[in-house]
Amino acid sequence: MASGIFDRDINRRDFLKAGAALGLGGTAAWIAAACGSSSVASTPSSSPTPIKYATAQIDGDLNLFNWSQYMSPDVIDAFAKHYGIKVNQPNFDNMEDMLTKINAGNAYDLTFPTADYVGPMLRAGLAQPLDHTQLKNWPEIPPYFNNPWYDANALYTAPYAIWTTGIMYRKDKVQGMTGSWSDFWNLIGQYGDKMFLLYDFQEVLGMSLLRNGKDINSKNRSDLDAASANVLQIKSKLRGLETDDITNTVGGTAWIHHAWSGDVYQVISQVDDPSTITYQTCKEGVPTGNDTMMILKNAQHPGTAMKFIDWMLDPANATANVDWFGYPQVTNTGLQHFNQTIGKDYPFLQVSLDQAISGLREIVPTGQNLQLWLSEWRKIVYG
Repeated sequence: MASGIFDRDINRRDFLKAGAALGLGGTAAWIAAACGSSSVASTPSSSPTPIKYATAQIDGDLNLFNWSQYMSPDVIDAFAKHYGIKVNQPNFDNMEDMLTKINAGNAYDLTFPTADYVGPMLRAGLAQPLDHTQLKNWPEIPPYFNNPWYDANALYTAPYAIWTTGIMYRKDKVQGMTGSWSDFWNLIGQYGDKMFLLYDFQEVLGMSLLRNGKDINSKNRSDLDAASANVLQIKSKLRGLETDDITNTVGGTAWIHHAWSGDVYQVISQVDDPSTITYQTCKEGVPTGNDTMMILKNAQHPGTAMKFIDWMLDPANATANVDWFGYPQVTNTGLQHFNQTIGKDYPFLQVSLDQAISGLREIVPTGQNLQLWLSEWRKIVYG
């Protein structure tokens, strides 16, 4: 299941050359390390050295590195006030942006990688382990996530949220949606100037692969050539490629937006008439996943980060966070609260724990396959 993450079929020099050609040097350098650099740290299973854990105690202000609008400001502010510290929260736009900034040496304490990026980050030695015995709210974690596919024994991560990817649209403005990824192509002529795809190479190429009936993680060049060619058929008529689906839709710039499910709830919460907003998952396939909380190896305040993870796992804080950001947070209380509130009121936003565990999962490509995916993405971005 996770073996695709750990392919070692490209050396560091060749990968850096390919990455530089694509203008993606930071990300390329990082994944090159994850794919076989001799500097990669040993995993606990292969190392006789005792694991060294940070102590869960306040050791300074907290530097979060997160998606924009992906955590309740009130929950963050309450943590800062409770412990008498400051919380800084710079944002990233996608996983490649996150990795480029981490690779550049920026010092963050806690970040939020998607599950498929955890394995490569561990191989690159970017994380430090979590001592579950110091987290009083760890029992809130559902059993599966004590040993998830991407992090054996949850040694380096705590789960954060689960989601689906689909299409958000203004049902008062748009007609002709059919529950298919082909809706982007079929409606581009009518609504192109109000239509966005996500600026995310896995989401865009994956969506196009699914539309063509192919594996969302295909390694086949002809599959990927066709996927990028099909996106290029509509790209010139799109309003843009952007990840800020919330601002674009709330502001009226977007009527149809490639989107993550929880962002749809934030739009619903912010527009004047929530009944105008809806969301469809698509019959060809529904990408589903989860992201995580990870303390970085170079964290200046790992003790504060440990305290913050425990704070987010607390039932009251998980509940408040779900109410604000609209995703099922992966705690027993967070999942239950989502199902009883947002999932009940807006059934099209439902996503189950089973989907996150065994659903259609995007896996970050590596090795020669990564070169192929980035090459196809470059065609889309610059084509």
